[in-house]
Amino acid sequence: MSTPDTTLPSVPSSPPAPRRRWPVVTVSVLLVIFVLVVVAGRTQTSYYVLVPGDAITVSGLISVPKPLAHPLDGRVLLTDVGVNQVNYLTVVPYWLDSDAELVQTAALTGNLPASEFYAEGDVDMAESQMTAKAVALRQLGYQVPERDAGVTVYVIDPSSPAWNVLQVGDVITAIDGVPTPNPTALVAAVHSHRPDDEVTIRIGSIRDPSDGHDVTLKLGSLKENGKAEPFIGIGDPSAPIPGMGTQPTYSYPFPIQLSTDNIGGPSAGLAFTLGLINTLSGGHLTGGHTVAATGTIHPDGTVGDVGGVKEKTVAVERAGATLFLVPPQEYAVAKAKADSSLKVVAVSSLSQAISVLERLGGSLGSAAAGPPPGPGGHSVPANWQDSPWT
Repeated sequence: MSTPDTTLPSVPSSPPAPRRRWPVVTVSVLLVIFVLVVVAGRTQTSYYVLVPGDAITVSGLISVPKPLAHPLDGRVLLTDVGVNQVNYLTVVPYWLDSDAELVQTAALTGNLPASEFYAEGDVDMAESQMTAKAVALRQLGYQVPERDAGVTVYVIDPSSPAWNVLQVGDVITAIDGVPTPNPTALVAAVHSHRPDDEVTIRIGSIRDPSDGHDVTLKLGSLKENGKAEPFIGIGDPSAPIPGMGTQPTYSYPFPIQLSTDNIGGPSAGLAFTLGLINTLSGGHLTGGHTVAATGTIHPDGTVGDVGGVKEKTVAVERAGATLFLVPPQEYAVAKAKADSSLKVVAVSSLSQAISVLERLGGSLGSAAAGPPPGPGGHSVPANWQDSPWT
């Protein structure tokens, strides 16, 4: 008897399922995006961005002899602007930010190397502090004599003999032993030589021009009216942004220290002046209010224009200021940006600023004395109107 065949018929095998490639594609796309983000974050555009900085109470930056300091009623604020280079990753967010302002690098730095641009800011701040001290003390009735001590280097031509020999902030006090108290004297001393002559330059610092050292430099040659003239390479004092300015030294009646933690530029001059007057004149200059100020201060007490006022207005509002003193040139910008809690007032001089504060309820104290007569009350450096920091 036969046994039935129970073997199952063979089933043809199915082809292998195709491998899913989407994880590989996704990873590749993400990797490309990651690389693009990294490159965009490291590649700088041709723009800088100005953003609201800090509004700082000036009294915390001022140090005077204890017997002369007074408790303060109210505050005086200085304000700065954040200045950052913009990369391709951040340019769009900054462009969409109403509190930020994009500016071309050339418009901000004048196409100078970044190191020179920031060094100029340090010079501006140093000059601003010295002038603020002199103007404030004179307003309080002190004699503060001034003398021209040298020529401050502000711009250096990278293709000139001065490059890598001089630095922004150097003060030239003599050439081959001939004193150079101001740019006119320096030009005369240089023109007494011929191109390619080697000269010895005496260099001091802004804080102490008399404490210096010597450097040697071979004069360059520059065509002027068809004639070869010697030159150093620190600029033309008649240019829109001069390369040099007169460096004054002031004889203060007592020591004053101003500190500014990484803030550059000249725009804190008015705020420092008011802060010093408030500290030394009784402490009631603001009438108990929080007052912000921006503007350069000139040796004759006039207030000069500044930049970044839109961003500064935001900063002082955030700090709780109720009054913002600005130069007349910036009034429209500050007024348009301010909200209803911040009153903006244009002032073109220290005396105007003091009058505004007095109407607000401030007490002048000894600041009512005003500048004393004579050279200690009114003297200004030679050619100060042409100095870059004015």
